[in-house]
Amino acid sequence: MKHLLRLLAFFMLFSLSPLVFAWNAFGHMVVASIAYQNLKPATREKVDNLVDYMHQQYADMGTFLNIAYWPDSIRGQKIETYTHWHYIDVAFSTDGTPLKNLVDTDNAVWAINNIEPVVKNDHANAYERARFLAFLTHIVADLHQPLHTVSYISAAMPDGDKGGNSYFVRVNNERLNLHKLWDGGLGVFDGDTSNDNIAAIAKYIMERYPQNSFGNKASDLKPDSWIKEGMANAKQYAYNTPENQPVSQGYLENGKRIAEQQAALAGYRLANLLNQLVQKP
Repeated sequence: MKHLLRLLAFFMLFSLSPLVFAWNAFGHMVVASIAYQNLKPATREKVDNLVDYMHQQYADMGTFLNIAYWPDSIRGQKIETYTHWHYIDVAFSTDGTPLKNLVDTDNAVWAINNIEPVVKNDHANAYERARFLAFLTHIVADLHQPLHTVSYISAAMPDGDKGGNSYFVRVNNERLNLHKLWDGGLGVFDGDTSNDNIAAIAKYIMERYPQNSFGNKASDLKPDSWIKEGMANAKQYAYNTPENQPVSQGYLENGKRIAEQQAALAGYRLANLLNQLVQKP
């Protein structure tokens, strides 16, 4: 834990860059909006207090929705110390190529397991706790993007495709990697990040996928379970399109549906997690 606190201590030397990361910033804000609306009043009060500490040091971090994309913003400043916290590369193959262990020791699951005790600790330094809250908010959402959980190994890519970053397809005559396509929710998370627009998309997703529609899944707060879901979605949906070929309309429609479902599930799980961790004494 002391190691994590030391790693974060130097952030006060940096201010946020104006870069907006495209889940993308839009997707992370939607997940945060869904989570925020499902927080208990006492939890929301404490979360707001921690956001105030973030705002004191990072002028652009004025709301819970803002801190959701903060970890990507620091990456935009070439701060790579925490890059591995955003994903876990569980290898899989469909052509019989031997699998390799691609999982880093400081992966997204490792990060969540180490961050949760800090967020829960009322005696931790409030500024550090706020930054860890931002990381937790971000990483929970990341692990619900299927390509943040896998790396596809094939004869052409024996070392893996880095979560679809080396797997290219064509969309509207544009060549782009699969990871970028899914980071944008296959179009679900395109658009401006105004509060009104984020609220409208979050409302639409929650109406389409209310928490009770997931049964007990929204109460499953184990990251290992999320990884299994991500791998299943990656295999069934994300990689269900050939490399270097145009994606079909059916692929895009299925992908958007999965992106919406995963954003909803991430939001509900984040709310349930914070309702457990951030309790008013």
